[in-house]
Amino acid sequence: MNRIKKGWENQALGLVPLLLFLFLDNYFSYLQSFVVSVLFCMVCMLIFQTLRRDRIYAFMLLPASLTFVLYSFFLIFLKVESVLTIYTPLIVEVLFVFVLILIKFSKKHLMRQVRNSDSPMYERTYALTTLNEFFFVSQITQNLYTLHLFVVILYSIVPEQMKTALWTRFLYWDLGLIIGVLVIIYEQIRLMMLQGRLRKEMWLPVLNEKGNVIGSIAYSVSRLLPKKYYHPIVRIALVYKGMLYLSKRNSYSCVSASLLDYPFYRYVLFRQSIEDAVRQAIDKLKVKAHVVKPNLLVRYTFENEKVKHQVSLFVIRVNDENTLNSLQYKGGKLWSVRQIEADLGHGIFSEYFEKEFSYLKNTILLAESLFNPEAFAEKKC
Repeated sequence: MNRIKKGWENQALGLVPLLLFLFLDNYFSYLQSFVVSVLFCMVCMLIFQTLRRDRIYAFMLLPASLTFVLYSFFLIFLKVESVLTIYTPLIVEVLFVFVLILIKFSKKHLMRQVRNSDSPMYERTYALTTLNEFFFVSQITQNLYTLHLFVVILYSIVPEQMKTALWTRFLYWDLGLIIGVLVIIYEQIRLMMLQGRLRKEMWLPVLNEKGNVIGSIAYSVSRLLPKKYYHPIVRIALVYKGMLYLSKRNSYSCVSASLLDYPFYRYVLFRQSIEDAVRQAIDKLKVKAHVVKPNLLVRYTFENEKVKHQVSLFVIRVNDENTLNSLQYKGGKLWSVRQIEADLGHGIFSEYFEKEFSYLKNTILLAESLFNPEAFAEKKC
């Protein structure tokens, strides 16, 4: 089903019934073309109705269907056979653009309805993504067909001696069909390029309030939506004889960029265990697993105006100076408890660290101080 889904994610494929109508109109009567195209559209809608259980949607079939409905009024109520015989492709385009404009005005309402629905978070996220894709395709299609109609209007006022049968046929019958095909091809290429980028993307699990994984989202997308999604992260404190080793965070960190923090932290990736995330966080140290063993100290929820994280705080206790030297990052240093307390709240330490320090001080650092009282001296190490 995943292969099928990748092929049908192209929302522009909903244009196919209309393009079939435009194509058949070149060879058959407008009535025969209309009947065949409507039947084909109904078959497509039945197929995608069945595929909905696998969350495969073709929203562009809706404006295509509405266009057929509006065109049927010309057949039933308006006796304009001579007009339909010649100008059916242009009439279809005008109706289609009109439908797309109406649907555009419904975007906010539809998106709000999906966001406020009772569906699980991952279903709402997928539906919103698919709707955004549909509105993106519909806007491109609307712009191109509007431009085509404008060109046709300009051509209609050109002096007759400047017109040719070839250009007239191309503008009135062929160009509309070509535009639709190009939109489908463009969207397919764009999706293939996007999928290539997404394969390189870092995917994060989305947690509910109970801490259970309910879906996933790309890191780049989550970062654009502050505090909307709840993600797990791991943080690892390095303790040496009652002192903490701290270094500057990355300058591109979403929280407390360039402030002092533990040198080891990372997101837990989708379908990755917390233990594996911890191992990856210290893998770059090139230290054998038996040399250091991170132990889980506490798990809590961190929340500010930018992010909401489930933090698993681990600790590595080191008493051997050679091991410490192998673990240290360039630019970092050891801090005693008194030194840290003197600088708390001055914008020197990360928000995570300032929230965790009190707990660290009264647990692991307190225990360490009983064996290493010199660690609480004023002197910086």
